[in-house]
Amino acid sequence: MSTLVSCDNRSTRDRERAGAPRKPVVLVVEDHEFAREALAALLSSIGYDVVEAENGREALAVMAKGASPDVILLDLMMPVMDGWEFMKRQRHDWRLCTIPTIVVTGVASHDPRCLEMPVVRFLRKPYTADQLIAAIDAEVSIPAAARQTA
Repeated sequence: MSTLVSCDNRSTRDRERAGAPRKPVVLVVEDHEFAREALAALLSSIGYDVVEAENGREALAVMAKGASPDVILLDLMMPVMDGWEFMKRQRHDWRLCTIPTIVVTGVASHDPRCLEMPVVRFLRKPYTADQLIAAIDAEVSIPAAARQTA
């Protein structure tokens, strides 16, 4: 299920053309539907546009269709294509390799595979909403004030 969740149901590109400030776009890649929808609702309520994908393969497909996230929230343990494989493919695609990725997972950060990841941030589950928002705000170049007024 891939959906764009927006407070006013207009895409980011429409707002840019209209001259309105651009809301940051967050791609949430999470296989648990409840967690994915809760993240989308939280982020939308504080001024982000959210694109959802339930696994790595779907996330790659969503971006191939034109979604251009400012940051990716990525779970590691997912069916179909897990976060490890997603990051491997992301790292080898020039269009995707510069998108900051925040890994949100219960996997221990001392896992040897973590040393190979091009991760900007590692947010261990469970985390608080404040920790999540701080991690996203640190990676998104658009000021928090802009997302509140967009």
